[in-house]
Amino acid sequence: MKVTLKRLTRVCRGPTHNAFGDLVLFNGRLLVCYRQGAHHMSENGIIVIAEIDANGKPSRFQQLVSPGGDLRDPHFCVDNNRLYLLAHQRWLPSLGAAKTYTWFSDNGISWSSRHDPGPDNWWLWRATKFKGVHWGLAYHRPSEQLDLFAGHLRGKMHRVVTGAMSKQRHQLGYPNETDCYFTAQGEIIAVARRDADSFTAQLGRSLPPYTRWQWQDLGDYIGAPVLLPVNDEITLVCGRQFTGAKFVTRLWALHLATASLTPLATLPSGGDNSYPGMIFHNDKLYIAYYSSHIDNQSRMYLAELNYEI
Repeated sequence: MKVTLKRLTRVCRGPTHNAFGDLVLFNGRLLVCYRQGAHHMSENGIIVIAEIDANGKPSRFQQLVSPGGDLRDPHFCVDNNRLYLLAHQRWLPSLGAAKTYTWFSDNGISWSSRHDPGPDNWWLWRATKFKGVHWGLAYHRPSEQLDLFAGHLRGKMHRVVTGAMSKQRHQLGYPNETDCYFTAQGEIIAVARRDADSFTAQLGRSLPPYTRWQWQDLGDYIGAPVLLPVNDEITLVCGRQFTGAKFVTRLWALHLATASLTPLATLPSGGDNSYPGMIFHNDKLYIAYYSSHIDNQSRMYLAELNYEI
């Protein structure tokens, strides 16, 4: 597979910290969401949703807020004709718990009020729809494990598998940010970031009822991984990578049969960066991500790339 960068557009506004994004095409609207705050760990984070026009430029901005807390890491989840957005509200003394909140939209313009599906104090990183159910792997830093949750983002998410990956069971320290998708046969494919021991990301696979997981070492650090399947053999992976000198936002082809990564492109990036979202649209690959490589300020960007399989 060959990938080349065609266009890079800044899609945020204002001098504040803009980061931790995602990307979706919903009802003909190309939407980028991200967190906006005073700085990386400020307690005033809100969610911004930018609509992108045909020229790749932002044409509409909306905001989602949660009083008294810092919203972080928004991600989209498409459910038939409804679009969900989930975000983590980190623990603050005034709240007493970290929360996962969701909002939904039927048109990508107007959004519902806030919902609280849980899980409390676990970070549900992303969610995906399969056979009428929302699924996602959530992490808990103190216990150094990933648990599988299922349910509904408007109702409640329930733990269905404890320790899909854990330091205790698999000797793999601090698994955290994880993306996953389902194959047509119902197998879960997942890539998990880790920040302990070897710091290497892991490829996970599990068949129904998802109580048994196989994890394979990918041999590289991948922060905030996002997956975009190409076919039954290859999925694209994008995330933060350490070159030995700096962090960059990198794109790989992941070969599932061999659990091996082939680097495809390094996006213009540096400093505080990455946390991407990816889609195919109009025979192009689009990646939304943030970076501070231009003016030392974290900005959201939309990369349009040509690709050949």
